[in-house]
Amino acid sequence: MGGGERLCRPLHEDLGRVMVAGTRLAVRDLTVSYGAHQVVRQISFDVAAGSTSALLGANGSGKSTTVKALTGINRAGEGSCVSLNGDTIKARDLAPRETRRRGIRVVHQEAPLIANLTVAEMMAHHTGFPVTAGIVKRRELIRDAAETLGEFDVHVDPNRLCGELDAGDRALVSLAISMAGIPVDSALLILDEATASLSSADADRLLRRVHDATQRGLSVLMVTHRLSEVSSYADETLVLRDGHIARTFVREDFSEDEAIAAMVGVKHIEGEVDRRGAHEATSMPADADLRVEGLSGRQVCGATFGCAAGEILGVTGRNGAGASELLRLVGGVARATAGRVTIGGADLEPGSPRSAILEGVYFLSSDRINEGGVPLMTVGENMLLPRVERYGLGRRQARADVDRLMDELAVSPGDPTVPFGSLSGGNQQKVLLSRWLLMSPRVMLLDDPTAGVDPKTREVIFGQLRALADQGICIVIRSSEPEHLARLCDRVLVIRDGHIAMQLDGDDLTLEEVTHATFA
Repeated sequence: MGGGERLCRPLHEDLGRVMVAGTRLAVRDLTVSYGAHQVVRQISFDVAAGSTSALLGANGSGKSTTVKALTGINRAGEGSCVSLNGDTIKARDLAPRETRRRGIRVVHQEAPLIANLTVAEMMAHHTGFPVTAGIVKRRELIRDAAETLGEFDVHVDPNRLCGELDAGDRALVSLAISMAGIPVDSALLILDEATASLSSADADRLLRRVHDATQRGLSVLMVTHRLSEVSSYADETLVLRDGHIARTFVREDFSEDEAIAAMVGVKHIEGEVDRRGAHEATSMPADADLRVEGLSGRQVCGATFGCAAGEILGVTGRNGAGASELLRLVGGVARATAGRVTIGGADLEPGSPRSAILEGVYFLSSDRINEGGVPLMTVGENMLLPRVERYGLGRRQARADVDRLMDELAVSPGDPTVPFGSLSGGNQQKVLLSRWLLMSPRVMLLDDPTAGVDPKTREVIFGQLRALADQGICIVIRSSEPEHLARLCDRVLVIRDGHIAMQLDGDDLTLEEVTHATFA
């Protein structure tokens, strides 16, 4: 070691274990800051050789930030210490190329495969093409790819185009690509929500392949929201909350209830998933204005529910379970394969946003740029875009309406002539919400509207939604934050594997219950 480089110290006994000779990854005093705000606060943990450690935590707890620091995407604080296979990596050397070279590999939630490349070409894109005199040796290319796929028992033709693979095969190919060129017994594999968009069957296929590799010495750090995966595969579980390790479990002591309690910061949660008041959500309010019956799409299967005028209905579920698609189907943004949606008795045309808009049903996407505003148009133009003809030559009235809503939602800067793309994410979301408020909505469908916005902006948006409900408008909101649903909603529907699994309301609509129902 160089004179200025220090070895990672062993974990103290009060953290539950000491560093042993079989440690693959040792992390000590890891900190990550965004400006003056410290997001990860001196966390320390080990991942043993040939073992799987799970990293749990609610959104904003520091999971993704930790993973990005370990892979060099985020800069770790100078006091941080990371050691891989006994070799210490200086904080300044935690860069993507260097961490990959040393043996830290990642499989992400969305497998980053290029659709028009074959599986073999995609692998070579990462490991290098075998060439002679500038000509690719195709036989060797295919042979190398087949060997790498075979190492993880992945039965995919190397000549297939990546764009032809289903979600399960894409994940398996991504696993093989990430591990190409390194022995499993010296590598750390990070599964960064790798199963989030997979069905339970495909997720299990992937995790069984990974588990088989741990028997050959692979070490795994698994970031997931699926507690059943933690129960089945994790040897140790770390629960992050507010940038700290709130609790550590070994396999024998892991409890889903206790893990959720640690995630949300309560002492204990009693009982199983099906609690009093958590019931099948197949009935709908007798006075439902919005009625959804047997609605199906790519993920959603046979959803039936209703929302009454003046009600705020929450929808939640793990990534890929179908909660987001449900709102898109109701709003006509995605085409349904079966089912019926009515508002006040009027049928909406399947897969037709125009039909929904004409009936006063408006969808607000979580993707503010690609499915929301036009960056180069002004704030005012974005707000008026859906019904610009409504104002005709009445520019004075248009400006008055824009100014009024910008003031109500505290859009900053308060100048409607600035480009939409120059606004912060939270102010962009306020503008997009204002757009639909100008249309006199009957139903608002909001897909994670406060994702990535600051707390002050979130409260402004929540206040506006409560005011809309008080005016008799139906509000259906999906959120990735159980706390927000518990605070805001009258009822919450929980989606699992495309089905509405349960409904939470009354005394059971609490942070703990929503968290448990979502992640268990």
